[in-house]
Formats: sequence, C-alpha cells, structure tokens
Amino acid sequence: MPEVLFSTLGMTDPIRNDYDGPFLHIMRHYKPEKAYLFMTKRICEQADLDDRYRIHAGALCKSEGFECEFIEMRYEEIDNPSDYEIFYTIFQEIINTIHNDNPGYNILINLSSGTPQMKSAAQLLSLTTNFPVGAIQVTTPNERENYGQISYNVEETWLNNIDNDPELERNNRSKKVVSTNLRFLFLRETAISNVEAYNYLAALDILHSVRDFVPEQAMSLLKAACQRKNMDLIEAGKEAKQANYDIFPVKSSDARDLFEYLLLLGLQQKSGQLMDYVRGISPALTKLFESFLEERCRRHIKEDFCIEAPRGSGFWKVKRDKIESNAPDLLNYYDSAFNCFRDSAISCATLLPMIEFECGPEGLHTDDTVLARSRLMRNVEDKIRNPAAHNIKAIKEDEFKNKAGISSKRLLQYMQWMFKYIYPYYFKADLNIWESYDFMNQAIINKLKS
Repeated sequence: MPEVLFSTLGMTDPIRNDYDGPFLHIMRHYKPEKAYLFMTKRICEQADLDDRYRIHAGALCKSEGFECEFIEMRYEEIDNPSDYEIFYTIFQEIINTIHNDNPGYNILINLSSGTPQMKSAAQLLSLTTNFPVGAIQVTTPNERENYGQISYNVEETWLNNIDNDPELERNNRSKKVVSTNLRFLFLRETAISNVEAYNYLAALDILHSVRDFVPEQAMSLLKAACQRKNMDLIEAGKEAKQANYDIFPVKSSDARDLFEYLLLLGLQQKSGQLMDYVRGISPALTKLFESFLEERCRRHIKEDFCIEAPRGSGFWKVKRDKIESNAPDLLNYYDSAFNCFRDSAISCATLLPMIEFECGPEGLHTDDTVLARSRLMRNVEDKIRNPAAHNIKAIKEDEFKNKAGISSKRLLQYMQWMFKYIYPYYFKADLNIWESYDFMNQAIINKLKS
C-alpha cells in the first residue's frame, strides 16, 4: 500500500550531529509519496532562513531514487509549542484531512520530532483515529539525547551526514509502534456489551465509526444477526456464509422459519419485552398446531381444508365445505365445538378442534399430553393475547401470570416442547439449539477480538 507521511519538525530535524533526524530517517526508509510537514513559528523561521527541510529531503529523494511531494503546513501563530491541547485538536483535523485526500494510502505519523507535547499528541492520535495509521518511532544514533549545534550549514551538514555514506552498513533506527487503537478498543467493548444484550443494530452503529479496524467476518456476522432478528432469514444466511458461520441449526425452510420465530419470542421473553412477546403468540401457535397436524397426524391442512383468498395473499381460510368433502366425521366435531362451524381464518383457535379430534380418546393419534398442552396454550392466547392486541399499555409478568394462569416463561417452554415433539431429529443430546443466539453471540465476540 502506498504511504504518506505526517511529520512534526523539531530541533533535531533534518540532520543533527552528522546523522538523520527523525523526519529524514523516516523518509529514507519508508519513501512516502507525500510528506505533510507541521511547522510552528520557530520551524517556519528556520525554513525561511535556509530552506533546510526541503533541500535535505529533496537531496535524499534524489539519492534514494524516489519522488515525494512536500506540503508545508505553516502554523506561525503557534509560538508556544508546549500546549498539548492545541496540538491534539489541530493534529486530529490534519490527519482526517490527509485520510480523506488520500484514499487507499497508509498514513505514517512521526512520533519522534518536536516538543514532548507534540509527540504525546501524535502518539495519542495514532491510538484513537477512526482508521489505521502507522506510528513511527526513531531512536537516536547512540540511543541518548541528540542535542545539536546552534549554527547550521545546509551544504556542509548534508555532506557530513553519516547516514548517507554508502560504504557503511545501513542502520534503520525507525520502527513502527505496534499497538491497538484505543478508540477501537473502547468502542469494541461497548459493541460487545450490546451483542450480549442482543442489540445487534446498536453494535453495528457503534462499530461503524471504526469500520477499518473491524474484521470483515465480524461485520458480516453482525449484519447476519441483525437480519436474523428481523426474520430476514435469506439475507441472514448470505451474510453468515460470508463470515464462514453456520447460523441455522434447523435447515428445512418451514421448520426453520418456525424455529427462528420461537427463538425471537425467547429473546423477547428473556428481555422483558412482553408486549411484543404477547403479540407474537398467535402466529407461533398457529404454525405449531399446523405443523403438528401435518407432521404427526398426516393431515394436509391447506390442501384439504383451506383456500387462499385472494390467491397469493398468504391469507388462508378453513372452509366448511372442504372439511365436509374430505373428512365428514371431523366436520361433526367442528360443528359441536363451534355450535355450527362457519368459514374462518386459519388460526390456533380453528386448528385446536382438529388436534382434539386426532389426539382425543377416540382419535387415531391419542396423546393426552399434546391434548392438554394444546388446550392450555390456546387458553393463554385467549386470555392474554387478544386483550393486549387492542390496548396500548405495558404488560408486566404479574399481569401475564394472573390472566393466563402460567408464566410467560412456562408458555415459551411449552411452545419449545411442542416444536421438539414435532421435529425431534433436529435435537442432539450434546447441544441445546435453543441457545443458538448465544452461540452466535460468542462467535461474533470471538471474531471481534481476533
């Protein structure tokens, strides 16, 4: 990747005691295409006196065989280079401008020139930018103070620069400082807290400002988590594949959709979002009852007993005439249950009599547990869901339990039980797939920390 350099300038630049100063040494070994030179009042005076920075840097480029554009950033109003706060704010603006003006370039920052305040500001900035930078530190030739002479002869100093001697072994005194960006670390921990709370969109928003530091797979899996929680399962699968993560423990489309919806209800129940949880009970129970009748009782619900009206709408009605033609005995039971059954939208209320017919004492699939729990779940829907759907007010756990007769958690456990009863082959003894979101969260966190 091509590089540009941001360098403060100090009293050891460009050459001191017959060796490169930090600015010139970085130029020698990194060969940037551009160099942005930060110049305070004192440095501007020296540049105006003999143009030492441009002359020596230009001579270096010629001798090393590369080209570099020099941009002087003159701050002649700064005559007290010991004010830390001034430098951090200015450096931040400059680095952001350099980043925007040089897309696709790596920015190098000189940490070894200028006053201690300049060096500290540059170091902190290198740790807190929204994008990666290369922080470069240069040691003195003898690894001690490199105080220089008061007088400065441009031509003589260049000729005496030992770093220019081709017969001497090159000694690279510059090195990139290896450190993790502090801003990214702080925001990453905040994002992880949101992931652990299943707030994936908030985590994505937090990491957006430090996007360049976030591993691609971590971002892809976070996007997949957002889409999964929004039940956009096709897109979630695509993003998860980009992250090399198997996101869905249940693969079959119909069973997967129901399983994922139950997982979502589980998150709502766990986080106390009971209003959303209650509103989600009806579609969950309807699909559970339909799946039970299809898979365990071999009833073809929509094909034999329903019509879609209008066609393509996804809205299905249980039709009296279709029950009569395909299962006359079942119609007798429906008439008894509804005091003469009339065409009705498919729901857990309209499917419960079919479960009673199949699982009751005279049914072909007698099962007292399924019968009892199906009735109980339908009763909960009747007691808690319907009133909640027509009122704008919070639902608390005590109210849920008083009206429904069981806790919201117990209802969730019954729905999970029924799903497992219908699709036992998705469950393994050594893996609780109901914890799928927690497994995904850990994968996201691992990728963020990789």
